[in-house]
Amino acid sequence: MPSSILARADALMQRRRQSPGEIDDIPVLTDSVAPPDDDIPVLTDCAPHDEPPSPEPLAVDQMPLVSPDSSPPAPDLLGARPIPPPSPAEALPEQLLTELARRVEERLTAELPRLIESTLRDLLAEKAMIDALPPQD
Repeated sequence: MPSSILARADALMQRRRQSPGEIDDIPVLTDSVAPPDDDIPVLTDCAPHDEPPSPEPLAVDQMPLVSPDSSPPAPDLLGARPIPPPSPAEALPEQLLTELARRVEERLTAELPRLIESTLRDLLAEKAMIDALPPQD
């Protein structure tokens, strides 16, 4: 037995259905035609590579045992001027994260004893209720 709501929904859907002739009027991506003076590159355009291909990655047994971070910096990379400290705008996100972590840890440390106590009290009360129940046959 169809409900009146379903009948109305079906009637609305029948009104909204398109005739087959209207479907062909909808443009699709493949129908677009670029003007001849269009100079925007597309993915199918390939430029010749003048640079040599990158070397293949080393196999696991060929990897160096010393990490690149532990080696002393190369003298040509040191340069004459020192690296400036980060600007206050750059250091702000790091300071915010540090302060947030400190405050979260502070609150957890303050609340942890109370949470443990209430959890233990609830667990013992639940165990006492279970023990007080008459045995089931």
